[in-house]
Amino acid sequence: MENVFSKRTRKSKSVGNSNAVEISEIKDLAKEYLHEISKLSQNQKIHLVYKNLFKAKPDHVFNIDQILNRILYRIKFGKYIKDTKEVLKKQGNFKWPTKWKSVFKKSRKKRNQILVWFLNIKGEIEPPKLYPIYSSNMVIIRNRPYQVDPRSFWRMGKYTCQIIKGIDRRPVSNLDYDEVRRRGDSTDSDEFLIKAAMQAIAGGVKKKPIDRKVIIIIGLIAAAAVIFFMSRGGA
Repeated sequence: MENVFSKRTRKSKSVGNSNAVEISEIKDLAKEYLHEISKLSQNQKIHLVYKNLFKAKPDHVFNIDQILNRILYRIKFGKYIKDTKEVLKKQGNFKWPTKWKSVFKKSRKKRNQILVWFLNIKGEIEPPKLYPIYSSNMVIIRNRPYQVDPRSFWRMGKYTCQIIKGIDRRPVSNLDYDEVRRRGDSTDSDEFLIKAAMQAIAGGVKKKPIDRKVIIIIGLIAAAAVIFFMSRGGA
């Protein structure tokens, strides 16, 4: 830890005593720190704040506005994120009931049946059950047919299941990702970067020449996004 006392000393003499007494002077740490950061540019200060908040340097594709948005996001939700992590850490792993475990094990052996979590119309999550599959893509629950889609399987450790809502014949999945994006409800942070890149290409950033390196990066991001969404659509 830094010694807050200066090495400089001043001597004090008592009346009738020739012995000198050394008295340490306390540094003005606040003044020294303010002088130190006054040498930094605005961009350097923003990068320093980001580094301290996220314990990492901002990605090179972020501009100052994006960095500030992330800083403000952390200021707004950082406490809640930290508290949530602490609460979850204290809880430990969830232990499945013994009866459920036996159903899970059977699901790996029954090739013509599927493990289903059913969310009924009363807002209840029913215990997992095995349902027979008909016509390769259908199960019957409460006398109603529901679709089975291999693309909507969820992994639960080493077990595979479908989550079905009583009010929807299609299973719960990520297949409606494009619809979520159109509504503006996507939580994918990468989508924000892709959107910003597209705006830059379309002229969203006006009167500012785009560096050649930036154009290459934007092109790579856009290409990766197209490949990603095409592969999801063809899955």
